[in-house]
Amino acid sequence: MKRRVILRADAGSSIGFGHFIRTSALASYLRHDFECVIASHNPDGPLTPYQLEVIEQCGASAQHLRAASIDTANEVFLQNIDKNDIVVLDNYYYATSYQQKIKEKARALVCIDDVHDRHFVADVVMTFCPLERNDFSLEPYTRFFGGIEWAFLREPFFRKSVESSRKFPGKKMVIAMGGADPFRLTDKMVGVVRNVFPDVEICVIAGQTVEVSRIDDDKISIYRKLSAGQIVELFDSADWGLFPASTICVEAFARNLPVVAGHYVDNQREFYEHGVANGWFAPLGNLTADENSLRKQLESFNPEIISAARPDFDFRARREETVDIFKSL
Repeated sequence: MKRRVILRADAGSSIGFGHFIRTSALASYLRHDFECVIASHNPDGPLTPYQLEVIEQCGASAQHLRAASIDTANEVFLQNIDKNDIVVLDNYYYATSYQQKIKEKARALVCIDDVHDRHFVADVVMTFCPLERNDFSLEPYTRFFGGIEWAFLREPFFRKSVESSRKFPGKKMVIAMGGADPFRLTDKMVGVVRNVFPDVEICVIAGQTVEVSRIDDDKISIYRKLSAGQIVELFDSADWGLFPASTICVEAFARNLPVVAGHYVDNQREFYEHGVANGWFAPLGNLTADENSLRKQLESFNPEIISAARPDFDFRARREETVDIFKSL
């Protein structure tokens, strides 16, 4: 009988789907060696058809933490843990005391975290951000794995990339500001790009509740509820992408897509600053800045530098190592 891995990742239109998506990717890594269960609390209500579809595609089963609040969902989650389970927590609100409760019930605890603003008692801590062990407060026994190559990618992103001659600004670009987009940056950045590059086709990846006002522009296409395979196809057909410094940047790296990146929340700053220092993407700065400043920055970019900004990471090797880490727990 396969050992069970319970992966906790909450999601919904009000909080976004980023953690849920990368956790589902991790489940797809583990599916052949473990029984994977994705537990999720959706503050908006029941798990959406999209969530259930993603869970099914990664070979896991769903556990809906039906609860009126996050605190109640946490208690429900604790009740469903067995002593032989490996538990994975992916988000930034699991306090040390809650981690300890899970440690007392489960076989092992794995935390995925990029913020590192609390003490961890987990057996393993993983982050795709370019951080080191001494950036975290860890127990002596905690094993740490950090860096871009430790990002969890969905299976289509491992497909062999097709060589293409991309140019900036080229003919086609992609914008994605997150599924929830609480600062309404999607519409803002569409306006910035359209103002600077009036002839470029703009492909917008947006959540169900994200508004895009320029629907009368025949060179703007809006895509919602895309599968990983559809995102890969979109990236492979584009000349460049404009994203926050988050998981979607890493997905673009996997497809050799040149990136213009910015940041808008604190947990994106370290990734952004490290990416700028290492030339991983063209730096747009704070995406909440005024549109005029963003336009001037976009206009200032050297086309040759942007087209060459395609960092090469060995995600495939880390996928195999990740499975081995879980086997050792």
